[in-house]
Order: sequence, then C-alpha cells, then structure tokens
Amino acid sequence: MTVFDIAIVGGGPAGLAAAERTLAAGLSTCIIDEQQRAGGQILRQPPAAFSVPGWLTGAPYRKGRALLAKLSDDAKLHWLGGQSVLGITPDPAAGAGFTLALSGTMGGVSEVQAKRVLVAGGCYDMPVALPGWTLPGVMSAGAVQTLVKAQQVLPGQRVVLFGTHPLMIVLAQQVIEAGGQVEAVCFAQSFAQMAKAALAYLPRAIATPAPLIAAAGGMAALRRAGVKVRYGAPVLRCEGEGLGGVDQVVIAGPNGEEALACDLAAMCYGFLPQADLVRQAGAGVRWSNPAGGWEAVHDDAMRSTVPGLYVAGETTGVAGSDAAMAEGAIAGLAIAQDAGALTEREAAAAMRGPRSTRKAMQGFIDLLRAVADPRPWLPAASAETLLCRCEDIPAGAVDKAIADALCVGPSFGASAIKLRCRAGMGLCQGRSCEHALIRRIAAARGCGEGEVEGFRPRFPARALAIADLLEDAE
Repeated sequence: MTVFDIAIVGGGPAGLAAAERTLAAGLSTCIIDEQQRAGGQILRQPPAAFSVPGWLTGAPYRKGRALLAKLSDDAKLHWLGGQSVLGITPDPAAGAGFTLALSGTMGGVSEVQAKRVLVAGGCYDMPVALPGWTLPGVMSAGAVQTLVKAQQVLPGQRVVLFGTHPLMIVLAQQVIEAGGQVEAVCFAQSFAQMAKAALAYLPRAIATPAPLIAAAGGMAALRRAGVKVRYGAPVLRCEGEGLGGVDQVVIAGPNGEEALACDLAAMCYGFLPQADLVRQAGAGVRWSNPAGGWEAVHDDAMRSTVPGLYVAGETTGVAGSDAAMAEGAIAGLAIAQDAGALTEREAAAAMRGPRSTRKAMQGFIDLLRAVADPRPWLPAASAETLLCRCEDIPAGAVDKAIADALCVGPSFGASAIKLRCRAGMGLCQGRSCEHALIRRIAAARGCGEGEVEGFRPRFPARALAIADLLEDAE
C-alpha cells in the first residue's frame, strides 16, 4: 500500500490551497472527498458529463476557480473522489502516521496511509426544528444552492427564504438567475438590529471591502427584480398538506400572523463546522459561537492538538472561502516544514502572505457572525415537532429525557440523552440534532453550551452498510 506524505480530507478551498503548497514542496499528496469532483460547496462543480454555460462567473468565485484549474491540471495530485472517510487512526507501526478507513460509492471499505493528515472538511447548514420543517419542499439553503450550482435544478418555482444569515441574499440571486420566483426573503431580525450589530465591526471590516460591496450589489439586484426583503419577520411554522409538501410559510408580521404562499421554503440560520473526524481522532475542539457546533482547536500554523494532524477552513470555524484558502495555505506550509521539505525560515517567510490575508478578513468575519447571530431568533419547536428526524424523536420526548437526567444529577451531556430517548442515534449520527440538543441541555442545566459534552464520536464517522464491513473482514 502506498504511504502518502500527506492525506487531505476535503477538496474545497482549504484543501486545494494546502495541496498547492505541499505539491510545490515535493510531497506526495492525496485529496479525499465525498464528491466526485473537487471544489467543495463554494465551487460545486457540475458532473463531468454536464455542460453548464456561465458556471460561477462572478467575482467572488474567480480566486477559487483559478486555484481549482491549477490543481486540476497537476498530474502529481492523487484525487480520491466519491470517498467518505470513516475514521482516522494513528498507525506509526506501519511506517505511516495514520491509517484512514474509506468507503466509496461502489461499496466496500478501503484504506489509505499517510505520514500526516489535514482535515479540511468544511461546514454544513444548521438544521432548525420548527413546526412543519419535515414537510417536502422545506430545505436548507445549502441544499437548494447545491442543486442550482451543480445541476441547474430548482426544487421549486415559488421560493421563500427565511432565517438570519445574509447568504439568503446570494441564494435569492441564484434562484432568480435559474428561472425561479423569490416570493420573499425573510430576516427574523429587524434592519435596525442588524445595523447595530454590524456597527461595532464596520471599521475593521472595511479593510476587506469586497464582501461588503458584493452584499450591496446583491441587495440592489433583488430590488431590481422586485423581490421583497422583509426584516423583523421571524418564521413561526411551515404549512402544507402531507405529501403534497409545503404550500405556505407563516411569519410574525407587524399586524399578527401572515402567510406567504410558496412551494419551496429554504431556511438559513447559519452553519456548523464539520468536525466529526477531528473529534473521532481525539483532537481538541471548542463550542463555536454564535451558530454552534464544534470547531477544531489549532496553533498559528493550523496544527491540531494531535501531532501530525492539521486542520483548516470551516472545520476551524465558519469564516468563508477566502479565509479557508488562507488557512489551507498556512497548513500546507506547516506540513512541508514539519516534513523537512522547507526550513523553518522558508516556511515562516512563505506564511506571511496568507497570515496577513487571513488577519485582514477577521473584521468582516466578526461583522457577519454578529449580524447573522441566530440565537435570539431560533423558532420554538412544539412538543410534537421532531427534533431528531432520523429516529422520529419529538422535542417533548427530548425535554422529558433531559428532565429525567436532571433528577439524577446536573452533570450530563448529549450521550446521556441519546441513551434515554435515542436522539442522535440515526444515520446522520447527530449532525442534524446535536446542536439543538446541547442548547436544550445547557438551558436546563443553566450553563453555557460549551460546558455540555457532545456526543461521543466513534468509528465509523459516516454511516455504511454492515455488508461493507463484513466484506472487508473476509
């Protein structure tokens, strides 16, 4: 079996930027990604057999597309697409730092060995449980964006976007360009509240004006298209007739409840770092504010708390693709230094550029997090609302399990509730409901979310068929 100098988990902006540096240093490099083609969510490529005219031609995508084009032409890069990493295990006895177990689209389990590993797994939409959220046609913003970007498919024609995150402005533009009709973009917070949250960070955010200019351009484009952008319009519930799917979103308007007709409702309250493998490998994480989830702890060269394991991009906290590329470049240089391909002085000199870039972005990142903070605006789930969709566990059952655990003692975490009611025991392994469960536990215990222990990460980090494991054992 080939032992790579570096295995990179994730083929998005961070992973590609790291690979650019490790390949330049002469290190054998493989990228493992669940998608067949590189680029991640921000550069979601169409299938190779598709031709999509005008694919991602806007200014926000130019830097990433240039990097993608450069790496796609590099024959030295080993691309392992359509593969999920099930676990990362230290394996010094085999002459490699780690063994990575993989499952592919064709079934079965395989292994890759690497002296060092970079986890650049990106992030995913934060699901929010509210009445009606399991109706067909109620989706996350990221899911809609994936279909529009990669396959030019709109899962509905009359669209309502709701939540707290300004990404809704970008998605609304993409829906319109794809031929859909955006009925409304509903921000739960008022415009005055958003402006007040932004004001403290605006002086530093101006250091990188491009995102602010893009946001202003997006708002102007929606005005020209006649799209209503509603502020102070929190969504109460989604309604529809069973399998017929969603047909309206009910918001709290200035004069009481107001129904907005639609056949697609896309929620966007924020994003959670993809840190499953980092946690499974035993590396340190911390609660990610304000949206939640767990972000990887690292030093100034993107080294995690496990020797030989590096992290970059949204895995370290959701900050956008440009920040991810800067972090990936830093990580790639640190890997090259630790592998002896660069001296400490050479690595430090090369890191100055991406470190300066990443530092300059922090003002806008802080502004965006403050403006998009979902915590005051998360919809209330009724007792009957499913909190864990995989196992069909309603919020009332979760709250009862928490109350029962409190009777035993105050120091319990998410796994204790899983044992009592099965929440988090399904195919997604808690990725959808862990953040909501931790918030409810923290509220009941009267502590911060970061003080609540999350689910215990175990192998496999992704669901797979038992038959695949049995075939591997033969």
